[in-house]
Amino acid sequence: MKKLIVILILFAAVILVLTLPLAPETSDTERVIVDHTLGVVVHPVCFEEAGLTNYIDEVSYSNAMENYEYEILGECSEERLQTGRTSILSKIFD
Repeated sequence: MKKLIVILILFAAVILVLTLPLAPETSDTERVIVDHTLGVVVHPVCFEEAGLTNYIDEVSYSNAMENYEYEILGECSEERLQTGRTSILSKIFD
């Protein structure tokens, strides 16, 4: 009986860890493109449609948000560079 209770508690803990919003939506180490002339951040997938100038650089997402404080350009980049937290389970299936 005690083994069953311990197993159920462990199973519930695993389910909670997988479903609670613990992981950041966008990883701090994800690479992004910054345009220093326009003062914007663009996800690499959205580079072609962004219409950036020649003064660009590739940095980590955390560096772009903390040091440059640039705005995210366009819907494409905003969808891929979301702030907030998500569950570990949804990160696994993305």
